Amino acid sequence: MKFTVILSVVVAAASFAAADVATQDKVFKAYTFPSFAISSADIQFRHQSNKNAYYGALKTFNNLITPREFPKTAQPLAIIRPSKANNKGIGQVVKTAKKHGLRVSARSGGYQSGYSSNMAAIDNKKQDFVLVDLSKLNKVTVNPKARTATAEPGVTGLELYTELIKYGLHFAGPHTTRVTLGGFLLQGGMGIGSRLHGAGVDNVLGFDIVTQDGRTVYADAKTNKDLFYAVRGGGQFFGVVTKFYLRLVPIVKNPSLTPKYDAKSVKIDQVFAIFDRPQANDLMKFYGKYDPQAPKALENKVIFVVDAATNNKQYLFASVSAVPFNSSTAVQKSQAKITEWYKTLPTNFTTSDPSDYHGVISGSDAGWADNDLSYYAEDVWFKVPLDPRLQQILIKQWDKVPSALSTMALNTGTWDAPTKNSLGYDRSYSLCIYSIWKRNGTEAWDQKNKAWADETLKAIKPYTLGYYANELRPKKLQDRDYWEKCYEKKTYKTLKVTKNKWDPKNVFKSL
Repeated sequence: MKFTVILSVVVAAASFAAADVATQDKVFKAYTFPSFAISSADIQFRHQSNKNAYYGALKTFNNLITPREFPKTAQPLAIIRPSKANNKGIGQVVKTAKKHGLRVSARSGGYQSGYSSNMAAIDNKKQDFVLVDLSKLNKVTVNPKARTATAEPGVTGLELYTELIKYGLHFAGPHTTRVTLGGFLLQGGMGIGSRLHGAGVDNVLGFDIVTQDGRTVYADAKTNKDLFYAVRGGGQFFGVVTKFYLRLVPIVKNPSLTPKYDAKSVKIDQVFAIFDRPQANDLMKFYGKYDPQAPKALENKVIFVVDAATNNKQYLFASVSAVPFNSSTAVQKSQAKITEWYKTLPTNFTTSDPSDYHGVISGSDAGWADNDLSYYAEDVWFKVPLDPRLQQILIKQWDKVPSALSTMALNTGTWDAPTKNSLGYDRSYSLCIYSIWKRNGTEAWDQKNKAWADETLKAIKPYTLGYYANELRPKKLQDRDYWEKCYEKKTYKTLKVTKNKWDPKNVFKSL
């Protein structure tokens, strides 16, 4: 059978071994054969004439390291972008890669930075690999009667929330609507309403995953229980998840079985205040005492920002309800305490007026809107209550932040996980440290922003319980115990056992 191959394999540059090209030739034939379930237009190879297409497929939103700057070990032999989940295509990708001694890494869209999803850059053996880009898998199906949904990994927060709110339903999903569900959930997912409903993975009823033998396996609390436990928080190590089955919760008093609501018509209880630098100590002290005692229906957070116009350090304090609007007297009384307190201090801006669902889910979007930004970030866990010494360190470090685009977010603690999963660190705070800047061609500027994040992590290390496995800060090859630091000791041992069972040949990312 004749067929047209869009991509042409060219003679390798001197820096590539002949064996490398020979392997690509074999993989090329397998992935472009007419019976292969993925269109050749959605396949890019490292050795091809159209290098711009290859680098374009490799790019993520993070400009910390552009595709052309990736080390050779971080440039996949092939980039595959399937348009259908659970078909033979992804299974064939895995089996073909395994046959030719290649590893397999997957990303759900743009929620990786630099080459973090490119496992060869962070694995010790530096094997060549195939990158599966799941961004085209973005289908959402809602069952309003059962209050469940199915969602593919490329679904963004915006796509998910837009479908759910029609019925007055919600999922404890990402704080920014641009984040894709796959990257969010496989790492645990501390989301909107997690204090009351649990992390994102606590609300995953099951999932479909392509394993190292190319099979699609279903896992839930009764079927393949070990895999169900491990993937929810450690999913990047075990296969390619192609579908999530989600439990939904009401965000209005009267959820509907037919489309009735939209994001701007649904009101949400909130208190919001902006404090300038002189009030930092008062805010942190209040937050440290208030949050552990607040109702679980309230998500309280402190966001560290810089006023771009003045370069002044500021602190946003937000308290948002995760229950149907005006349904909880305890919520209203608790938020009234915040209002009473902030009136005793000078404030830049305050409001106790209700927000709407759109404002809650998209409130953090502005910081992610520019594709030209560089992100160098880390998330860590802290004990509850917050140590007063730690509070002072955070303030001190924020005074030093070099870029006005950077931010830190101290997310509410004192939540208890309703299910057993590998995320761990129950009853703790999550601190997201984002060093964000625009590259100007000066290496010193890049290093200054990286150094601030590294210095901050070093300063808070004595207070950390562990790291959140979000991969926004590229890992070094010599940091061999990084993943072990991301999980509780007992959990890590369990993950290793599960890894040896489900991926004995280490086809996917190394644990």
